[in-house]
Amino acid sequence: MKSGRVPGKKIDMTAIPIQLKNQARHIFFGLATAITFSAINTNAHAGLPEAKAAYQRKDFDTAEKELESLVAQGIPEAEFLVAQMFENGEGVQQNNMEAMSWYHKAASHGYAPAQNNLGWLYEKGTGIGSPLSYPEAAKWYGKAAEQGYAIAQYNLGLLYYIGKNNFPRNFKAAAAWYTKAADQGMVAAQLALGNMYENGIGVHSLVQAYKWYSLAASAGNEAGKTNKKLVEKKLDPDLLQEAQDLVQEWQANHK
Repeated sequence: MKSGRVPGKKIDMTAIPIQLKNQARHIFFGLATAITFSAINTNAHAGLPEAKAAYQRKDFDTAEKELESLVAQGIPEAEFLVAQMFENGEGVQQNNMEAMSWYHKAASHGYAPAQNNLGWLYEKGTGIGSPLSYPEAAKWYGKAAEQGYAIAQYNLGLLYYIGKNNFPRNFKAAAAWYTKAADQGMVAAQLALGNMYENGIGVHSLVQAYKWYSLAASAGNEAGKTNKKLVEKKLDPDLLQEAQDLVQEWQANHK
């Protein structure tokens, strides 16, 4: 395996208004990392807990030894860790092509974090050896998103929101995927969705905008708090009450 960055970098904040970018990126770098690593079932295969623990304490020699037999068995979580090591140059020489190959292995075995990272590599054209491909990025984001992987749902929504080259914008699709991620409590998606509803980008409802900004605010996000107050001023008392009821209903259903 001689010859690698945590998936938090896969979350691009360009769908969120410029003044919100740094705040949202700061909050979600840690969350994205936690989601990805928690997806590894440490009890599923002998040696996998040891490999994960070694990787996290940056003992890459031990991690490599543990992973060698696991990847020989086609264990997708192990293949994913190998891909990260190559992408980041952790214990091995940094090699995007090798990372791509290992992400493909794990992704083809249905592992959602690998599918998401593969989508990111196709979107950015990193180490592919051919022109980047937004349709291919959407395909892999979609596979992970269909499994309920919130980061991929956000990334797919972002891809539809921006639209690039031969991948046309589709604000309705963007809102739909943002909603799936937002419903899982992902603040970046809640902010992006609030922005779309507030400004009539594919969807329009100040009540919904208030709801999503309010939920982001409840998670401690300062941008959510600011935008919630701004939208609140645009709502008459009846609509404000409706919006507050929606917030309470969502919170009751997501305890």
